[in-house]
Amino acid sequence: MHIAPSPQAPRADYRAGVASARRQRLFAGRAAELHLLRESLLGTPPGCQVLWLHGMAGVGKSTLLRRFVAEAREAGKAVRVVDMRSTAPTPEGFLGALEAPGGPAEPDLLVIDSGELLGPLESWLRDVYLPGLPASRPVLVGARRPPSAEWRTDPQWWDVLHTAVLGPMSDAEAARLLRDRGVPEAAVPSLTRAAYGLPLALALFAEARQQAEAEGVGPADAPEDSPELVCELLRLLLRESPSPARSDALAVLALARVTTEELIRHTLDVPVAEAHALGNWLRGLSFVQSTTEGLVPHPLVRRFLLADLRWRGLEKYERLHRVLHAHVTERLTRRTGGRWALGAALAHLGGVSRAVREAVEWEGTDRLHVRSARAEDRDAILGVLGAEHGPAAAATARAWWERQPSAFSLAEEGGALAAVLVAPWLEAGATGLPDDPVAEAALARTRERAPLRRGERILLARWSTGSPAAAAFALTTLWATVPRLAVSWTCTRAGRPGLPTLLGLYGQRREAPVTDREGEVVLPYVQDWRGTGFTAWSGALFERLLTDDPAAPTAPANGPAEAELPWPAFAEAVKHAYRDAQDLRLLADSPLLGTRLVPPAGDAAALREVLVQTVERLSGSAGQRQLGEVLEITYLSGPRSQRAAASHARLSFSTYRRRLAEALAKAAELLRERQLYGVEVR
Repeated sequence: MHIAPSPQAPRADYRAGVASARRQRLFAGRAAELHLLRESLLGTPPGCQVLWLHGMAGVGKSTLLRRFVAEAREAGKAVRVVDMRSTAPTPEGFLGALEAPGGPAEPDLLVIDSGELLGPLESWLRDVYLPGLPASRPVLVGARRPPSAEWRTDPQWWDVLHTAVLGPMSDAEAARLLRDRGVPEAAVPSLTRAAYGLPLALALFAEARQQAEAEGVGPADAPEDSPELVCELLRLLLRESPSPARSDALAVLALARVTTEELIRHTLDVPVAEAHALGNWLRGLSFVQSTTEGLVPHPLVRRFLLADLRWRGLEKYERLHRVLHAHVTERLTRRTGGRWALGAALAHLGGVSRAVREAVEWEGTDRLHVRSARAEDRDAILGVLGAEHGPAAAATARAWWERQPSAFSLAEEGGALAAVLVAPWLEAGATGLPDDPVAEAALARTRERAPLRRGERILLARWSTGSPAAAAFALTTLWATVPRLAVSWTCTRAGRPGLPTLLGLYGQRREAPVTDREGEVVLPYVQDWRGTGFTAWSGALFERLLTDDPAAPTAPANGPAEAELPWPAFAEAVKHAYRDAQDLRLLADSPLLGTRLVPPAGDAAALREVLVQTVERLSGSAGQRQLGEVLEITYLSGPRSQRAAASHARLSFSTYRRRLAEALAKAAELLRERQLYGVEVR
C-alpha cells in the first residue's frame, strides 16, 4: 500500500532546509575547533571514544555542534543528536531519545548537547551505557562544565576520554559575525569589545541594533543600557528564574571583586548553611571562575548583572554596596589575615564611580593576587623597576630593600609578576636612610608643617609599576594597616596616566615636585591621616563615589588644614591669638580660624573658647600648672601689663618672661595636636 506524504511535509522539509542553510551561511570562525572535532571523531578509527567539549554559557557550543553535525552528515556519517534540554535525565528518557523516529538506529556518531543537564544520568552514561558502545562509535558531549572528577579518576577513561575547552571568538571572528548580521562597520569595534567574544552576546547585540533601527530609534550607547537586552541575555545564560535568595547572591557576585561564603553571609545576613548553599550554586554557574581568593564572574556577566541590579532598584544596589563596604573596611582595619585581598576588595568597590572607571581600567583586576615580596622576588622586582624607572632608581630601591624589605609588595597574574609597589615608612630622626632626596623632602616638609610625634610614620610610596589599579589595591591596604600612620606620600611621574587622576579623586593633595638624584621629576600626592582616620576617610570617599554625581565635591576633606599654615607660622599665630583674646574683633582676623581648631562656620568666640580650654588643660596638669596660670593671668583674666602680670603671679620679671614663652610654646603644641588629632589627643 502506498501512502501519500502529508502535504505539509515538503513545506516543513523546505523550511528546515532553509534554516539549516542560513545557519551554515551565518556561521563564522571556529576553524581550529572544527579541525579538532574532525580529527578526533571522523577518522577511522576515531581519535577518541568520548570528546567532552565544554565552555561557559553563550560561548557557542550548540552552534558549533550543529555545524559539525552538518559536516559529519555531508561526509556520510549517520549522526544521532540528543539535546538534554528536551530529554528527561533518566536512562529511560535518554534511551527513548535514541529510539525516537527521524534518526539512525545505529549512528556512527552520537552527539549530546547541553550535557550540564545530565545530572544523575552522567554516572549512568559513564558506568553503564558508554562502556557498552563499540570503539568505532564515538560520542561528542557539549556542556557548560567539564566532566566530573569520576571520569578523570577512573582508569578505563584515561586514554579514551578527551576534553576540550571552547573559548571566546577572536576579534576577527567576532567582527565577521557582526558584519554577516548587517551591523554597520562603524559599530563593529565597540560591539566586538562589549561582547568579549561570546557569540550569544554578539548575536543579541546585532539583533538589538537592527530592532532599534527598524523602530526608528537610535541604538543604546552601550548594550547594558538596554533593560530588555540585559534581561534576555541573563535569562539565556542562567536558564532559570533565580529565587530571591539566589538573585541576592548574584548581586553580591557582581558587586564584590571576589565573592566568598563569608562575604555572602555578612552581606545578605543569612545563616552559615544558607551562605554555603548559595556559594555552591554560584560556583556551579558556567560563567563563574573559582580562584584562590574566591569566585569571579565573567566580565560581561558582571556588567549585565550590575545593570540589572541598578535597573531593578537603586535603593537595593546602594544598600548592598554600603554593607559590603562597611564589612570589608571593618575586616581590613582590624588587621586580620588576608589584608592584601581585603585592601584590593575595598579599592575595587570604589570603581562604582564613572570617574574612577574612566581614570583606571578595573577590568581583569580580579585576577590580580597582591602579596608582600619575598626574598626570592628581589631580583625580578629590581629588574622591573630598572626597566620602567631606570638603573639609578633600581640602585636606590636596592638600598631600600637592604634597609626595609617589608616595604616591597607585588601583584601577580597567573603566577607572573604584573605590578610592583615600593613603600617604605619613615620616622622622625631616623638614621641610616638610603641617599634618597624624595625621602628627605617628605621628612623635611612634614617637619615644617606638622612635626611627627614619637612613633608616628610617613608612608612613602616611592615607586610603582604596572596597572594603577594594582597600585590602588596595595596603597589602600597600607593606608589602613600601617601602625601609627601620620602622613602618606605617594609618588607619581609626569605623563603617567591613571594613578595621578585616581589619587586626585581620592582627595590626595598635590605637592610641589621633587627632583631625585637621577634628575627625574617626582610628583607627590600627600594625605595627612592625623585626626582623620582611615575608616572615616574611606567612608566619606565611598559615599561621594557612590553618588557618581559630577556636581559632588571632588574629594573628601584631606585631613587637617596644616598645609596652609606651617608649624612656625602656626606657633606665631597662637601667640597673637592669646594677645587678642580679650578683643573678638581682633581675634576675628586670626589665621587659626582657617584651621580645624574651630568648625567650618566657627567665629572668633569659638576660637576664644578653644584658647580657654587649652589654658584649663595646662592648669589641670600637675607639671604644667604654673604655665596655665601665667597664660590665664596675662591674657584671659583682664587687661594688664606684663610687669603687673608678673607681680600677680608672684614671679620675678625675668622668670615670668621665661615662663610666658614656655607657656605659649606649650599651648601651641597642644593646639597643634588638637588640630591634627581632634579634641581627644591620642
